Amino acid sequence: MVGTTRDETSAARASRPSRPAAETRRRVLDAAAGLIDRLSYDAVTMDAVARASGVGRSTIYRHWPSRRLLVLEAFTHKTDKMTAVTDTGDTVADLRTYLLRLAWCLDFGGAASVVSGLVSEAVQDEEFARMFRATMVRERRRAFIAILLRGQERGQVRADLDVSVTVDALYGAVHHRLLVTRKPIDERFVSALVDVVAAGFAPR
Repeated sequence: MVGTTRDETSAARASRPSRPAAETRRRVLDAAAGLIDRLSYDAVTMDAVARASGVGRSTIYRHWPSRRLLVLEAFTHKTDKMTAVTDTGDTVADLRTYLLRLAWCLDFGGAASVVSGLVSEAVQDEEFARMFRATMVRERRRAFIAILLRGQERGQVRADLDVSVTVDALYGAVHHRLLVTRKPIDERFVSALVDVVAAGFAPR
């Protein structure tokens, strides 16, 4: 490189993220997400992920010191990709689309077991609970809030709406079905839930 010493070039290369490390993380997360679709929370072990990804256990542990942290990141990463919603300009339609995609994620494969397992871990361990709230819960709430705030900006949602409580009602209703009643999280339920909430946030 012209005007750059060998030491400077080496230092610049060392400061860049390791491409092999990033690829390893992707392989492990993809493998863990695939297992989450098919297995229960307890069955998504480090050994199972190592076999599915082709990455050694010791390497996996260097990136994720515990199984629950790996499952948490994999599940968050998976649901982030599958629930992305484009702003259509219609708050109710966007909210319905987001909830349908979230419901599909949560009602598919081993998702119910995984969410139940992660919630149980969070109840028992406050340090893990903070990570749980700072990752999966934060991302799901962020998506709901973004849709509602856009609605307020367009005048489709009343300005005095308590957005946080509204998100609690939406997210809480989905998780209540998932973890407590085990009733279907289907299109009929989602449409009814959105209708109830939309009637409450409509401008007066």
